[in-house]
Amino acid sequence: MFARHRQLLQTGIFFLDAILIFGSWVGAYWLRFRVLHLPAPLGVPPIERYLWFGAVLTPLGLLILRSFRLYRSARTARLSQELWTLVQGVAIVAAMAALASYSLRGEVARSVLLLFALFAALTLTSAHAAIRLALRAARRSGRNLRHVLLVGTGDLAERVGRKMIAEADYGLHVVGMVAADPSELGNHVGPFEVVGCVADLPGLVTKTGAELVYVAFPRTDHAAEQEALERLGDSTAAVRLVPDLSASHTLNASVEDFDGTPVVLVTETPEQGWNFVLKRAFDLAASAILLVLLAPLFLAIAIWVKLDSPGPVFYAQERMGANGRRFRMLKFRTMRTDAEAAGPQWSRADDPRRTRGGAMLRRLSLDELPQLVNVLVGHMSLVGPRPEQPVFVDRFRASIPRYMLRHHVKSGITGWAQVNGLRGDTPLERRIEFDLYYIENWSMSFDMKILALTVFRIFRDPSAN
Repeated sequence: MFARHRQLLQTGIFFLDAILIFGSWVGAYWLRFRVLHLPAPLGVPPIERYLWFGAVLTPLGLLILRSFRLYRSARTARLSQELWTLVQGVAIVAAMAALASYSLRGEVARSVLLLFALFAALTLTSAHAAIRLALRAARRSGRNLRHVLLVGTGDLAERVGRKMIAEADYGLHVVGMVAADPSELGNHVGPFEVVGCVADLPGLVTKTGAELVYVAFPRTDHAAEQEALERLGDSTAAVRLVPDLSASHTLNASVEDFDGTPVVLVTETPEQGWNFVLKRAFDLAASAILLVLLAPLFLAIAIWVKLDSPGPVFYAQERMGANGRRFRMLKFRTMRTDAEAAGPQWSRADDPRRTRGGAMLRRLSLDELPQLVNVLVGHMSLVGPRPEQPVFVDRFRASIPRYMLRHHVKSGITGWAQVNGLRGDTPLERRIEFDLYYIENWSMSFDMKILALTVFRIFRDPSAN
């Protein structure tokens, strides 16, 4: 039933948002002047002035939210992204209201603007979350479903179909597969039956009642893909094209709109926009605080290194970081000054090049502490793939697929691979696997988890050497 009245549902949400925006504005006025009774040097302004202001603010807010494409069917979109978009929209509305108030010489109290932003963000996100969760519950119980035809019978089409089954919240019900070759009719690809061929597509859409058609052919079947798209031009179903990226080295692949032309982003860093600002702000604050708090420990280690063996306290080694940029990574010196006389090489267990105190520093990972300076100046992050020497990077990129993808983010003092025991002389392929998993699943909460695991695991890790 819901699938037949999607437009009615979106219209209802649109008017609900209008009520919530206007109600948040009036509620902010009421709380500021009628409940909290905060000082008002110019007296309590008449509510009529705020009602007129709210009458203008509400449609402006709706236009801004509509520009974010919030009022369209997006059952496969992430709820967190929708809520974040709402918060951004409210912030823009509040900023424009503040600008209008300034132009009118402070006709609106700043406290009301602040309360409005808080109320609107809370009520809009709560309402949208409740609606989305209710719809998801209905889909899991078999209601509000959209029928889907999968055009293609290869691995790509099967993966798409299995994801639709696994993500029951999407409410996508696969009614069958469509093959390029008529001889496949009646076959099964996994749990899906081949119900027709490309030549019959317009009739199959009508027969099965499909509302969505996902075209998912491998690159080698370009002709079949083109024929399917042409035939679907004579159909009422909404068509989705799934690009075949199986032969590509993807990283956070997505699609963007380039002035009306869809462009597939094959490799993309997660550290962009607000993500970059948030991660960098945390790195700056944490590294600065730790450098101050650990200053006595730095001094003690420096004295120990100086007394333990002749040579400098610190060791700076060239490493390769984000986007292939080279930098000098700092460490407390744990090896003899002639350790690389025979050329760069990895450290190993019971490395004879280590000084007497170096073994203890490396086992406790205390030699890594000076890298907080690298984090502070922006060469590194607290969390990320460990940086390698350029000579090793050149060697590994030629022999290990996807190796260079790890350089799409800043290197880190600690990382997902390290807290899982992959440090020092451990299988490189496994480390790359963990590094790429981190990049593809990055979030600040993931960083917090890795930092917590670092405290409990890395200092007791037998692979540290």
